[in-house]
Amino acid sequence: MATPFVQGQLRGIELSVEIETECAHCQKRMRFAVDHELNHSVLEGGPEPLLFEPDVDWDSFSDPNIIDGY
Repeated sequence: MATPFVQGQLRGIELSVEIETECAHCQKRMRFAVDHELNHSVLEGGPEPLLFEPDVDWDSFSDPNIIDGY
């Protein structure tokens, strides 16, 4: 879910993704969108997803990728 946020911030471009999944508990279908600013919207089904936004100082971030940085 964080891919458009992380890649958008690192590359300085606008990205968005649509995620289609189902609830592991009740198997209800869910579809939602997430963008490069971690804005999200439910497109179908389920409750609002819980999103974690990493606290990264992108202006001084210089590691080759987010994994090496943390």
